[in-house]
Amino acid sequence: MAVLTSAEVNEQVNLSYIRGTYKVALTFTTTDYTSTVSLATIAADEVTVGNGGYARLSYTYSAADLLAYSNGQPLAQKVATFVHDGSSTDMTFNYAVLLRDVSGTVTVVGFQKLAETIVLSNGNFATININILQGVG
Repeated sequence: MAVLTSAEVNEQVNLSYIRGTYKVALTFTTTDYTSTVSLATIAADEVTVGNGGYARLSYTYSAADLLAYSNGQPLAQKVATFVHDGSSTDMTFNYAVLLRDVSGTVTVVGFQKLAETIVLSNGNFATININILQGVG
C-alpha cells in the first residue's frame, strides 16, 4: 500500500476545503445519522428557521487556514455560536451538521451527534467548535 506524502494531502485539502461557503446547521432527530445521510434528511430535521432566532451560521476557509501537517492535514478551528433571541420559541437540537455550498450546490460534509439534547431559551447560547483533520495516516 502506498502512503501519500504530506504535500499531496495538503493539495487535496486545498482543493476540497478552500472553496465555497460552509454552513453549520442544527438538527433534531431520534434516528442516528450514518455516512449516507442526505441533504433532504438534514433539511427535514433542521431547527425551523426563526425558532428562537435560529438561522444557519456560515464561514469560509482560506489557504491560511491550512495548518502544519501532523498525522493528517488539519484546518484551523472555526467557532459557531448560536444565540437564542429571547423569544418564547426554543431551539432544540441534538446534532450539529456541516454543509458546503459551492455555487448554489449544497452538500453534507459531516455531522456530530451531541452528548445530549440541547434546548436553548431565554437568550442562552451554544458554542460549537469545528475541527477538521483530513487524511489521518
